Amino acid sequence: MSAMMNDEPLPVLHAAAAKARTALGLRYLPVVIRSESSAFAVADRTSASVVMLGEDAFWVVCLADAAKLERAGYEWAPRPSAR
Repeated sequence: MSAMMNDEPLPVLHAAAAKARTALGLRYLPVVIRSESSAFAVADRTSASVVMLGEDAFWVVCLADAAKLERAGYEWAPRPSAR
């Protein structure tokens, strides 16, 4: 997986997250992050956040929202291996 998902404008990425929140009934709006390392750094700083592969970006979400996203076909972002 690349360190950066893509270069879509952030408003487009945020709109996709907002659409998923509405369509799937997520509790919170996913935090949209392009950088894999930044996404895991943000998730690691909170007690119950995980990283999912969202619409052309990494989404940091709570565990309850991660379960809803997974049921809808989204995937968990694999944690990068330490080198």
